[in-house]
Amino acid sequence: MSETTNTNFPISDDIWLEKIQTEIQNAVTKEDKQRIIYLFSEAVKDYLSIKLWIAYTSYASNEYQNSLNQMDEGEDDYKFITLEDVRKVFQEACNATNYIIPESHKIWDSYRDFEENILEKYKVQKMYLDRLKIPHSTLEKTFTEYSSFITKYNNDNYESLMIESNSLFNEAKSQYYKRDKYEQELIDSNFALDKFMNYIQFEKQQPKPFLPIIRTLYERAIYVHYLVPYLWEDYIFYLLEKKISNDIIIETSERSTRNCPWSGDLWSHYMRALEKRPSSNSYDEIKSVFQNSLSIEMLKNNVDDLVKVIIANCDLERRKLLKSGTSINLENSVNLKNALSEGLQTVNQVFQDGDPYYRLERYLIEIETLTGNVIKAREIWEQIIKQHRGESEAWIRYIDWEKSLGNLEEVRKKYKVAAHQNTDWPERIFDGLEQFEHQYGTLENLESTLVFLAKQKLKVANRRAKTMEEYYQAEQSQIDQTQSQQAYNIQSSNNLIDSSNNVRKRKYEEDDSLLEKRNKPFIHNKPKRDREFTTIVVTNLPLHITEGIRILEDSDESQKYAYIEFSFREDVPAALTKDKKKIGENEINVYRILEHILYVTNFIPSTDLKELFEKDSAHAALEMNGYEVEPGRKLKVAISNPILRKPRSPPEQREIFIRNLPSEVNSEELESIFNKYGRIIKVRIPTTPDNKCKGIAYMEFDSEENAKSALALNLVEFKGCILNVDLSRISEKSRQVIFSKLPSDTTEEMIREIILTQLEGNGIEEINLNSQQKLARVKFLNAKFNGKTIKVKASEDEVSTKNKNSSNNDSGKSIISTNSAGMFLPRQYSKPKVGIKIQKNLNKYKK
Repeated sequence: MSETTNTNFPISDDIWLEKIQTEIQNAVTKEDKQRIIYLFSEAVKDYLSIKLWIAYTSYASNEYQNSLNQMDEGEDDYKFITLEDVRKVFQEACNATNYIIPESHKIWDSYRDFEENILEKYKVQKMYLDRLKIPHSTLEKTFTEYSSFITKYNNDNYESLMIESNSLFNEAKSQYYKRDKYEQELIDSNFALDKFMNYIQFEKQQPKPFLPIIRTLYERAIYVHYLVPYLWEDYIFYLLEKKISNDIIIETSERSTRNCPWSGDLWSHYMRALEKRPSSNSYDEIKSVFQNSLSIEMLKNNVDDLVKVIIANCDLERRKLLKSGTSINLENSVNLKNALSEGLQTVNQVFQDGDPYYRLERYLIEIETLTGNVIKAREIWEQIIKQHRGESEAWIRYIDWEKSLGNLEEVRKKYKVAAHQNTDWPERIFDGLEQFEHQYGTLENLESTLVFLAKQKLKVANRRAKTMEEYYQAEQSQIDQTQSQQAYNIQSSNNLIDSSNNVRKRKYEEDDSLLEKRNKPFIHNKPKRDREFTTIVVTNLPLHITEGIRILEDSDESQKYAYIEFSFREDVPAALTKDKKKIGENEINVYRILEHILYVTNFIPSTDLKELFEKDSAHAALEMNGYEVEPGRKLKVAISNPILRKPRSPPEQREIFIRNLPSEVNSEELESIFNKYGRIIKVRIPTTPDNKCKGIAYMEFDSEENAKSALALNLVEFKGCILNVDLSRISEKSRQVIFSKLPSDTTEEMIREIILTQLEGNGIEEINLNSQQKLARVKFLNAKFNGKTIKVKASEDEVSTKNKNSSNNDSGKSIISTNSAGMFLPRQYSKPKVGIKIQKNLNKYKK
């Protein structure tokens, strides 16, 4: 290990100890031993390590004792460490480790023994009293040893001293037991990061949070999880919040960049901390740190990290101008503009697509505008729009900039150009243009704009309908292919069974000729219409109804019900509005029929189909139990029993997320190092347009167990990069849908129907319905919606049916949304316009 190794890369305590032990073996002169003390002092700065502090204090105390022995023999020149030097080392060690509850006694006991050996009884007594205030794992042993110490050295005052110490002991013991749970969780989880964070949060929520305890917990977590940028940043934020000495923040930030050199946030913290140092050469020092960060290749794996470092450098230049007491102008802003331009050049060289959020460009636009160079600023905006023409956010930012300059005609022009574009959120642009005309336009401007917007909205609606139709056809085609393949697989499987058991097959053929075609593959053809979506059921009809529709009677002749099938699914919502209407004295129920239609043929006219299917259909389906739909995945089929029902299990976490990959890597290389943990289904590596890895990859295994085994490669070096490997996770927010403005009598079952008919959500984890607030939160097992805005709105006729007393309010509307944005409907979830009828007191749920 070279002299400067630890200034560039983190060094573990084991490596430090190995190096120092080598130095100890070769140390002869006083200078050699002083160098060892220096190395120990540097080593303990990297991480909070009990092993290092034990070795450091042991070496210092042993060398002090050796120097005393040499002095007794008349060798005064041998002495290189004094009593105060040793005490200082012990005190530093205790201050650093006092609140490592399981292990702090390893340092403190040595210090006490050292002081007892030189008969410093008053100092030792004070050490005991201070120690009894601190929760630690050997607290009772410390109390017992203090009792023995008082008996030996101050027995006359034993009772009063022990009464005093007992109160300290009891308080520390109470504090220890409060933390014992968290210490045990750390041990049980092998010191998992989330357990550390729970522990830290517990300490922060105490009535009087104690800074040394919290800092010790952060340092303990960093000792294990030193390659986690979030942990370092959370620690730095805490130090900033508590206004800790800036020197400590600088030291912590510097350590963080050596452990996580790919993190732009950590480099930015380091540069800002240096900027606060009252030093004449701080500017040059920060510039050196900035250049050093750009030399780190791992920083260039992620555009976000690179941009953050460049912005931190530009902020330095801007604040330097402000400190001079003059406002930013064309003359003094040269360095700032150069920093921004050079930063843009760096980003564009490393990433062909540049920054997707064009942060540096916007920064430069503000400076150009501030210094009066509007033409240059507009050129930059035009370049941004050229690259982000389909993003409504870019257009809105550009238009807002024009508005800030007072160019109203230019604003109107830009709005109309943007409205013609095929953007990701056209409604935002439409709303902005309409609002603009309300505020600034004439009557003619407003009317002309409203006509223009009506045409544009129709174009958008038609475009979405066409896109949705293409999507639906492609999806249906995929379903058809899948079902045909499964039917073929079933046929193949049945042929194997038949060939191995001819006797059984013959018996079936003799017993029931209706089953002779059972083993023929079923080829699913796309229906001419979606009967499930075009059929409604009307129940509780008067018994005297004899209209020319399919009317069926229950066997008890208590009611009639009808199936009505429409030609087009768009006609169904209007029919659903007739729910709860009255025919004579009967209040009818109208609802959709979903997944309840069968096609039956070749049966005897006298067959009672209702009796036949109610008795046998469920049991026949049990034959599919254990059917392997794909390698390693079998169906589970059983007769439904609500008593035995279990909560839904979350989807298997068979996919891992790999971060911090080099730019030159392919799937074969990744498979070569991960395939020892199990069969890999697929590898997905997001790439730049020039086919370079973006620094991340997704890998799917054949089982959750194998995916978890692959986590062993976390923090392993691969082609010069330290890999971060974790299970791909689905955030709870992306799995949640909020239903708001619900009718007061909405039930959970109604919510489930909406999901089934409109959102095609699968795997509902839970439904939380709040009738008072008229909203419901639904959490799915998978990331179906990914935070997109989804709103489904009832038709006006339907609103009046549900709430006849409401006039100009939205109490009769049902809105489904994952956030509070406008009526934008993402293409992948847009559907033909259709109302959702939240049916009240549905009689069908009694069946």
